[in-house]
Formats: sequence, C-alpha cells, structure tokens
Amino acid sequence: MSVNIYSEENQFLMKFKVQILATFVLLSCGQKEALKKERVQEMQSVATQPVIEKSLSEPILGSGVLASKSEMKLAFKTGGMIRKIYVNEGQFVKEGQLIAELDLSEIDAQVNQTKIGLAKAKRDLERVQRLYADSAATLTNVQDATSGFEAASQTIQVAEFNQRLSKIYAPASGRILRKISEQGELITPFAPAFILATGASAYVVNIGLADKDMVKVKLGDRASVHLDAYPTTLFRATVTQIAQTVNPATGTFEVELQIQNAGNLKLVSGFVAKAAIAHGSKKSLVIPVEALVEADGQNAYVFVLNANGKTVDKYPITVGRIVGQEVEVLDGLDLETQVVVRGANFLSDKAKVKIAK
Repeated sequence: MSVNIYSEENQFLMKFKVQILATFVLLSCGQKEALKKERVQEMQSVATQPVIEKSLSEPILGSGVLASKSEMKLAFKTGGMIRKIYVNEGQFVKEGQLIAELDLSEIDAQVNQTKIGLAKAKRDLERVQRLYADSAATLTNVQDATSGFEAASQTIQVAEFNQRLSKIYAPASGRILRKISEQGELITPFAPAFILATGASAYVVNIGLADKDMVKVKLGDRASVHLDAYPTTLFRATVTQIAQTVNPATGTFEVELQIQNAGNLKLVSGFVAKAAIAHGSKKSLVIPVEALVEADGQNAYVFVLNANGKTVDKYPITVGRIVGQEVEVLDGLDLETQVVVRGANFLSDKAKVKIAK
C-alpha cells in the first residue's frame, strides 16, 4: 500500500512541474512578442523632403479679357449719323475696302462753304493787288488780303480731310471681329465703330493693377493665365507692356501679358482671363508648412533626418514669410537638408524613424 501512495504522489508532482514549465514558456513567449511590438511601435513612419531654394513671393493677381495683339479699333474722325455699313461681324475684308460711311450732308456743306470762302478770298486778293498797282491801296492791304486767301486755303484742306475720314476703309486685310455701332446710329468723333484683326498674331491679356502692385511689376516678369474656356489648362505669359499713366475710366494701371504657349488651342478675343504675375528675383530657402512644429511667431522647430537615415533631431529655426503652402527659412537649416514633412507631430528628439515610400 505504501508503494502505491508514493507512486501517486510522484505522478502528481510531475504533472504540477509540467504545468509550471508550460506556464513559464507561455509567459516568456508573450513577453518576447510584447517587446517586438514595442520596438516596432518605436519606429515611427515618416516622410521627408529636402530644403530647396526658390524665389518666394506673393503673386500679383488680376483679371481681364483676351485680345489679339493685331487688333485695330476703327473709328470716324468726325461725328454724325452712320448712313451705311457695308460689312458684318466675322467677314473678311481686303485692304482699302469701304467698311462704313457717315451721312455726308453736313460735311459736304462745310466743304462747299470753305470753297466759297476760298473763291471770295481769291477775288479780294486780286482786287487789292490791282488797286495797289494803281497806288489806290497800301502794302498792308495787300498783305491782309494775302493772309485771308492763305487761311481760306488751309480751311478747305481741313474740311476735305474731315470729309475723307467720314468714311472708314480697311487699313489692312483682315477679319471684322466686332461691329460696335449699327447703321442709323449717331456716333461721336473717334468712338470705335469696328474691331479689325489683321492676320494671325500673339494673344494678350490686359489687366488693371493698383499703384501699389504696378510698381512691383517689371517688363519680362513671368505670369500664369487661366481662361474660363479652358479651366484645366495653364497658359504661360510674359509682361510686355506697363502703362505709365492711370486709366481714368477704371482708376488702375494697365499691364499687358502676352500668351506664350497657346499651342493648337483655339483662342478667341473676348475670353475671360485670370492672371497671376510672379515678381521679385531674391531666392530663399524654403520648406513646406507641414514641417513646422511648435511654431511661435518667427521661432519654430523642425525634425531633421540624421545621416544614418534612422533617427531624427529636433532643430530650432527662424522663419520668415509664408506664401501658400511654403515657408521661408531665415536661419537654422542648410540647402538639401532632409526635414520631416509627414508624421512630425508624433516625434520626439532622437526618435527612431523609418522612411515611408
């Protein structure tokens, strides 16, 4: 009986030892897994970007209407009622072709009056010259009559000039883009009546700028233009003209931008355009705004990737202007330094990181 009791006790002890060993093994494995997870969690995934150098300036914005560089505004020199228009919008005209004319009743009457005045001045001069030859008139009388005749000659030249310019002829071959006035309308002198495009040429956008913006722009500055007709296309442009006097109608200074890369796209005068002019040539070190942490005024911090590519250091920097999604770096970083631009808010100094692809 005693042998059996000892045998059962031994079996019980063996089972108890096995259970303890199994529990220990499980606990050990769990600790190893926890350590592995902790190490993985320590490796924060981040994205980096190098510090770059570029011109950083707030673009000058404006809007205007697309126009052909070769457009010509045609007008009458004198005012009056339009008697006849001989063309329609979109019609092609040849150089020298009659486009429109005013009612010439009043203008012809003025020409006839000057002719009558010239004839009278000529008769007066001849009469005074005969009297002077007979010593019945003085030299002063002859000089006065001569001046009257010369003035009458000049007056008729002016009247005939206005008569000719009461008709509009095409100064060059081209297409009528717009007919501003209609037949039978009264029109004032020099008011545009037609817009003529003379052949293929560059397209421009004229925008109005305030004086504080105009002084920042110079010839040759680059610009980008968006047309409502092509919302997904960016057109490159260059500043080609800057007005030196204000437009009294708008109170702004007109700046001309010439389109550079129209390609095969169809451009038509009158398209609504929005432009952004880049100005200034000073280059600065620039990083994305997302790289900043603990920013306070001009003072901020960024995380810089170490040479080993596995850890980051927290650097204090001095920042300047913020333009769009970029910030100017005044001090604290060098060109091409890799800064953390994603995941920076979850890092600490000397933290281990892995670079996200």
